Amino acid sequence: MAQNKVFTFCQFQTRNNVQQWGKLENISEQMVHFSPLAIDLNIDKKYHLTILSKTDLPNNGVIYLCNDEKSNPITVTLIDNSKMFLYSKTKRFQINFDPMKSMDIVADTD
Repeated sequence: MAQNKVFTFCQFQTRNNVQQWGKLENISEQMVHFSPLAIDLNIDKKYHLTILSKTDLPNNGVIYLCNDEKSNPITVTLIDNSKMFLYSKTKRFQINFDPMKSMDIVADTD
């Protein structure tokens, strides 16, 4: 049995080149889909990330090293199923998930 997670969000922040977080940006409700092999989301564009490795952190954190569709490296950090950070070469996003709307989906692998 593989476990998938789905989170919703309607706000995000970006970090500038001097490492300061900008104002919250409001968007229409979006979903982030985590599966054992991939992460799919839409922020400034649609991302389909292939998970290369996963490292569990203390306090329910997880770091995913991924590649996007063009094999660019992207790091995703999931913190306690409440927020995530996405880092690529030039983009940095912080996404706070909407409470009460996240789901664990158990997929049958038969």
